[in-house]
Amino acid sequence: MLEINYQFSREKAKNAQHVQFATDTLAAIPEDVATEQGFGSLRATYEEAVTNEVLCFKPDKSYMDTPEIVEADALRDDTFLFYDQIVDAYATYCPDPEKRKAGKTAKHVFHEAGSPTREDYTSETALLTDAAARLREEPYSSALTTIGLEAAPDDIAEANDAFHAIYQKRAAEMRDRKTTFTMKALRPVTDDAFDALAKAINALYLTNELVTKDEDKEAALKKVIDDVNAVVISFRSVIGGSADVDPELPDEPAEEETPEPGGEEDRPQVQ
Repeated sequence: MLEINYQFSREKAKNAQHVQFATDTLAAIPEDVATEQGFGSLRATYEEAVTNEVLCFKPDKSYMDTPEIVEADALRDDTFLFYDQIVDAYATYCPDPEKRKAGKTAKHVFHEAGSPTREDYTSETALLTDAAARLREEPYSSALTTIGLEAAPDDIAEANDAFHAIYQKRAAEMRDRKTTFTMKALRPVTDDAFDALAKAINALYLTNELVTKDEDKEAALKKVIDDVNAVVISFRSVIGGSADVDPELPDEPAEEETPEPGGEEDRPQVQ
């Protein structure tokens, strides 16, 4: 009978190999197929286990650039650049001498800030905090009022503070994960979730083969089984041929520096 092969040991796999197997098998079981065929909850359990393992194995690389952080950073970038360009337009092109002078005055703060949107997360936070504070001071505050941009300091600060709050939360959560989870504890959870998922898929395929005989269900489940087994074959070949595999699971992942709240090194650059 066609079925997913799950009855094999994964203990000898290195952490990197185990993470790769988990992510590859999860990808081989599409969420929409799982939902349609009735094993969505088991796939969700496996996905959660895989996610925790990935975050434990390489937390700094997979947690600090979540969509929420990227979106909040883009908002503060846009806010700063919006006011920067308007002030620049007043300073360069405004036909009203008084407003042009006011634009040049306000432009000084933006010029001194440099290019904060191209900096890492922490540096940008500091630069925008300083810029917003200076824009509230004289003569910059009056200059902004003259050209109708008195809201600029508050808007820049609000967007910057919103990002910083999210970033601090992410950094704290990452520290908690790193101190709470270990690969030694997480790998068996992932293995158990995979086994349960495989058993369910195998049972559904057998039931359909013997009783239901739905051709569409058969095709959908067969593809999942074939795709997962392809990953299993590759994985077993790799760990079977690794002469230097250490059967002992390290208690912790390789040392990686956890950024302090509000600190980060690998921020994507804005072009």
